[in-house]
Amino acid sequence: MKVILVALACATLATASFAADTGKPGDGAKKEAKKDPNRMVCKKTPVIGTRFPSKVCRTQTDWEKQAELDKRELEAQQRAGLTTCATNPCS
Repeated sequence: MKVILVALACATLATASFAADTGKPGDGAKKEAKKDPNRMVCKKTPVIGTRFPSKVCRTQTDWEKQAELDKRELEAQQRAGLTTCATNPCS
């Protein structure tokens, strides 16, 4: 499960795009469109076991929520650390 979470976190970071400000006229409308929380954003995400990525489309708000959930889950796993039955009795 940890491998999948790390893969998801890496995929989230790898697919994040950062646009450079070119300062051209008309860029204001594009920037406003990118700020729209209901705008659909499609990203290619890696799939374990195949070399072909899958295309996932969600709203900007959904991508931000998923990134926050992934970040929290990764931090929780890192805080928990690696445990074994020798150090922590297994159920």
